[in-house]
Amino acid sequence: MKNLLRNFTLVVISFLAFSCGEEENKNLPSTSIAKIIEVTPEFSSLKEALDITGLTSTFEESGDFTVFVPTNDAFAAVLGGLTVEEFDTANPGVLETVLKYHVLGARVLSSDLSDGQEAATLQGQNITVTLSPNAFYPEYDTDLGDFEETSVFINSARVYARDVKCSNGIIHVIDAVLLPSS
Repeated sequence: MKNLLRNFTLVVISFLAFSCGEEENKNLPSTSIAKIIEVTPEFSSLKEALDITGLTSTFEESGDFTVFVPTNDAFAAVLGGLTVEEFDTANPGVLETVLKYHVLGARVLSSDLSDGQEAATLQGQNITVTLSPNAFYPEYDTDLGDFEETSVFINSARVYARDVKCSNGIIHVIDAVLLPSS
């Protein structure tokens, strides 16, 4: 998982380094959520799902979103051997509902989260935040530049890459697909 995080970080840093000019606002990278998802190989299942449901354009445009981005491994764990397209064909409307359950309608950094906090998703149901002492990487993490002292969970999915700032929001990478109730 550390290799995935390291690869993701390298892709994001490389992309941002080559896409941001000196004249641009230094506080907001010019890269959209959709572009980060598009250029990150570990997010190809999510990209496909966004394309199938027509939601890609939502994350190309301006806005204030927080997206909890599941990796390809997370998608594979819930698709039961189906492709994203086969799943969508077999379960009309479910994919769009699940994707909207991964999105908040505001920018939320990990430092803004508190234990037990609930937040409404674009799908309409709440997600729940759990903070706990970090049992995963108690050592110094060079990617973070500090000790990762607190683990963040959204429902039961662990956030393991936090606060990727985009022109239209924030990305947090999670290790599971979030599933709304019924």
